[in-house]
Amino acid sequence: MTPLSTALGILITVVVYPGLLFLVVLGLLSQWYRRKLVARIQNRVGPKYVGPFGILQPFADVYKLLFVKEVVTGVYTPIRLLMFLTALGIAATSSATALLPMAPYYLRAPLDVFVFIYLTLYASIAVAVLGLGSTSPYPSFGGARYTALMLVFEPAIAMSLIALVRVLAPDSLSIAEALSNPRIPLDNPLRGLVAVATVVIATVAYTTSLLAKAMLKPFDIPEAETEVAGGYLAELSGPALGLSILLHEVELTLYVLVLANLVIPVPPLEPGALPTAIALVKYFAVLTVLVVVAYSMGRVRVDQALRTLSKYSLTLSVIALVASFLT
Repeated sequence: MTPLSTALGILITVVVYPGLLFLVVLGLLSQWYRRKLVARIQNRVGPKYVGPFGILQPFADVYKLLFVKEVVTGVYTPIRLLMFLTALGIAATSSATALLPMAPYYLRAPLDVFVFIYLTLYASIAVAVLGLGSTSPYPSFGGARYTALMLVFEPAIAMSLIALVRVLAPDSLSIAEALSNPRIPLDNPLRGLVAVATVVIATVAYTTSLLAKAMLKPFDIPEAETEVAGGYLAELSGPALGLSILLHEVELTLYVLVLANLVIPVPPLEPGALPTAIALVKYFAVLTVLVVVAYSMGRVRVDQALRTLSKYSLTLSVIALVASFLT
């Protein structure tokens, strides 16, 4: 196998599967599923006009924004820079999929979980800059709120993810190894009990942080329409708004996919149609639980959100990280 063919395989992995194209399609399908599920919870209909059962509605919305609508924003808003940073966030998130063992070509190395954390951090930075980079007060308020939450949920997500990977791949701290060859220490009952407890605690911390990172209830305060008129999205339109929607869906899809296959490590993630189908079943199962939990609660204030994240995300993630080194 030549270096050129390997590089080409990695490029296809990042751009097509399980990279950008796969994440966009799965993310927009997941948006339709979330909207239908929330509509059912709230006794509404949800999307129904474009495609069977409205399944193509998110695709039509994003297409219209990207290719039909035009950008209308404040005269002093650096919209080109904001769009570039949004596209960079999407590209960085897609690049992180090179560490997922779903395609024949993927990257695996000791400590690659830190590379994954580094790449996915760009998405959060892009969302914060989208709000803070506007001259309008409403996006600035939304960006400031998101930045305040980000200072808590990003360390919590990082530590809980490291704890999960440490339990499943203790020798390498490789997320690719944890997904493709998980090793749960069940030979020793005490170590196995600590490992299971660590996974539970890290999952709670990761899930709570993910609700804030994805701005799902009760942490949807950065875009609260009744308070800050849409928050960081208030001044976006056309392609800028379309890219921000894609960034949100791609980021959420990747994090839920990783969570589902770390929390339910059997069967392991590997290339092939059947393993991919099983991984998607786990993905939609976790997504369903996430959405039901999120929309069973109302929005909280910024100070309440920070206290909740500090208590149930940051503290638990520290406990999980310490416990993971005891397994």
